[in-house]
Amino acid sequence: MAKARSAAVTQSKLNMLIYGEPFTGKSTLAMQLAYFKRPDGKPFRVLYLDPESGSIDDYLETLEQNGVQLANIYIVYTQSLGEVRQYIAKVKNNEDFYELDEDGKETDRVVLDADGQPFRADAIVIDGATILNLTTKQGLIEFSKKRNKVKADKDGLIGDAKLVKIEGAGLELKDYQTINFKGQDLILDLMASGVHCIVTARETDEKETIKTADGETTSVVTGRKIPDGFKGMDYNAKTVIRTFIDKETGQICAHIIKDRTNVYKGNTVVEDPTLLAWQSVIEKTASRANFVLKNDLTKAVDIEQEIYAKEILEGVSGNLTGESIENNKTNNDENEITEIKNKIMSKLKSITDPVKKTNIRNTLKEKGLPDAFKTVNDISILHQVWEIISNN
Repeated sequence: MAKARSAAVTQSKLNMLIYGEPFTGKSTLAMQLAYFKRPDGKPFRVLYLDPESGSIDDYLETLEQNGVQLANIYIVYTQSLGEVRQYIAKVKNNEDFYELDEDGKETDRVVLDADGQPFRADAIVIDGATILNLTTKQGLIEFSKKRNKVKADKDGLIGDAKLVKIEGAGLELKDYQTINFKGQDLILDLMASGVHCIVTARETDEKETIKTADGETTSVVTGRKIPDGFKGMDYNAKTVIRTFIDKETGQICAHIIKDRTNVYKGNTVVEDPTLLAWQSVIEKTASRANFVLKNDLTKAVDIEQEIYAKEILEGVSGNLTGESIENNKTNNDENEITEIKNKIMSKLKSITDPVKKTNIRNTLKEKGLPDAFKTVNDISILHQVWEIISNN
């Protein structure tokens, strides 16, 4: 059934999609949710669903060294979309988590957080939508083989003819529609879970189908990079970020493609990004009411079927902006400019604590200084930036 409420401002939840090439900081950025604070000042508890099998294991030591209590992170390794959905449902329904044995079976031991209380996630990370999409497709291909076996038996095929019919099975149009539905349902499920959430994905080339001069159709690469996962994942996400490595500096950067939280303007590039820039969203909306809209996409399909059936029966038809400052070159000594830029970026790379990095960015903003340095060629500005960074 439909849900309704009076118009009123509510708490804002982070809902992000982060995608990019391997080793561009997607997992590292997503895992920085562990540094976030709840409105009551206590640290976030993060449910980390890991289809990539070990994507953050090597990062846990750094988290602990920076003061994160690892008991507030619960990691689940699974490549099954169905199991991922089950864990999201546990969060949505405020259920206990139970420790798993070596065979993946639930024990009777409840998972506890750092305070010794039953674990309740404040945020969910799904680190690897690409893998979930892959296993979903493979599952449907296996189903397609069974479908073709039934057809082969019905047609009386035997031997090689039957083998080719079965093993040659591929995804049909209705299978792709099912995959797209599952992907949309997953994102809506996360948005309706009542907690903050981040999904990561690899990237792929965008392609479009065109007609050639002889009337044939072919796919061509557009030159744009898109998330490699379920189609339309980026449409429902509030914030979409593409991570990449700047070829000139070797610096990890984030292209903020869109951000409905207004922490960054759309189409902004941020050098050496940290997720903690979005902590302000939680603080600004902490006093507002919390509204959880459960995802009823699957139920909506059932309701539509009921309505159609009823109609038939009744005969009815019916600067933390990330923007670079304009080049203001007042000193022609390019060697000095290059040297100080290298010092700045080297110092920032050596700081592993994102809280510290965020404090530096805030200080720069207060002083009216940039936090992106690639195109800054005013030596006096660079010296001011270096003075602040070197003293932290």
